[in-house]
Amino acid sequence: MCGDAKSKHAGWPPSLERGPRIAVTFLLLAIGVLLAGGVFALLASQWARTASSVAAACVVVAAALGLPPTWRVLRSGTPLAMHLSWAVPYGELSLEIDRLSAFFLVPVLVLPAVAAVFGQEYLLSYRRSRSLGPPWFFYNVFVAAMATVTLAHNGVLFLVAWEVMALSAYALVTFEQERPEVRRAGWVYLIAAHVGT
Repeated sequence: MCGDAKSKHAGWPPSLERGPRIAVTFLLLAIGVLLAGGVFALLASQWARTASSVAAACVVVAAALGLPPTWRVLRSGTPLAMHLSWAVPYGELSLEIDRLSAFFLVPVLVLPAVAAVFGQEYLLSYRRSRSLGPPWFFYNVFVAAMATVTLAHNGVLFLVAWEVMALSAYALVTFEQERPEVRRAGWVYLIAAHVGT
């Protein structure tokens, strides 16, 4: 079930005027695009530039998909929600975006998109020494997990998303794992991330 009436704001994209289900679907589609880009980068690891370009483009596209419904909530203050049945204990698959979560979702979408554009060229300098598919995979999964954390309205979903976020971030922090200080920093981060939950 989804709440909220259609947006009253002029100039709103017509595709989002049909109601909250479409708006929340845009957010889910953004997460799906992120995951698809990450998987593609992993499969296309041997083609470093192609893998990097597609993965980075997916982060930018995800931001473009997710920002309109997020801005809608920020302007109207009316939450958007989607509840679906799932086969785990403690309720249903519940996603909701209110003004507070929308406030955090904006940087979650925008900053990774900017970083991806910069990181694409930066990571290419490593293409002769290591595969770039895995870091892009973990980067896209990390962004998707962060977005899910802000949308989760169910304890189980929140904890799963948080765990995925923590593990993917650990993989990114330890990108240069041959360096002892990098491995140490990775363990410090991983412990801190789990103590935080």
